[in-house]
Amino acid sequence: MTQDFAKIRPEPLLEKKPVEAPPAWSLMFTGVLVGITIGVFACVLFYLSGNVPPLNMNQPVAATNSEISDNASGEELPNETAAVDFEFYTELPRYEVQTDATPVELVSEELGGSYMLQTGAFQLRDSAEQERQRQMGLGLNFIVKAEELPGRTLFLVQTGPYSTSMELSEAQQLLRNNNIPSLTIQLQ
Repeated sequence: MTQDFAKIRPEPLLEKKPVEAPPAWSLMFTGVLVGITIGVFACVLFYLSGNVPPLNMNQPVAATNSEISDNASGEELPNETAAVDFEFYTELPRYEVQTDATPVELVSEELGGSYMLQTGAFQLRDSAEQERQRQMGLGLNFIVKAEELPGRTLFLVQTGPYSTSMELSEAQQLLRNNNIPSLTIQLQ
């Protein structure tokens, strides 16, 4: 049986329908909204970059009333640069706060054990001795102590022992002032 395919009509879903363009006002509104969003985002990124100049770069300094009354004759004022006034820093030491607190004398507390300050650990005794000699100029008693570890020996540069917190904190402060890092070790 022969069939004529030319006479078959396509189904309605497969037919092409022209698509209508969206209204012009919606495209304009969307474009304006996207433009504003991109502009705000760019401004935020520019602000976060730190390249924003100060806002009062070219604003003239306003003359005070006394300068205006002194200049009533019409003379032109000299162009003076305004000096920054740090009045806060000069006035603050003059203020005293009255309190009803009772002063208490601080007593050095016992630490409950002895402490050492370690300032270095070296694989060679010569390096540890050189560091000890360099640090002896601080006035502290430094020693080099050999510490046996599995497979190697470390030579520790230490000062102490300190039994009070005041002695310990003074030694730590002295080392810190000379840029020498230290490690506090509690003796057992």
